[in-house]
Amino acid sequence: MTEDHSQEYAYLRLPPDEELRSCVGLVLAGMVARARVGVGGLEEAVEVLEGFHAADTPTRFRFSLAGDGVLAEVEEPLDVGSAKMRWRTVVELVS
Repeated sequence: MTEDHSQEYAYLRLPPDEELRSCVGLVLAGMVARARVGVGGLEEAVEVLEGFHAADTPTRFRFSLAGDGVLAEVEEPLDVGSAKMRWRTVVELVS
């Protein structure tokens, strides 16, 4: 976990290898356990995150504990064709 503006994050960088796609689910499950959030909706959340895994370039995910839950974000270009990146929240699991 790293700190960014007093918020702790866990980062995952997945290469474009389909066999590694399930790693995002392992990280999310670990964060859910750490936050003591129920597992209801976990399978659907993992499917959403796996859907963001790119087949042609590495994909970066960021996970954080937020209040009574877990946030999962994916890094994406700020604008189409832009080199600037931003984090977009794609999954939020709360207790």
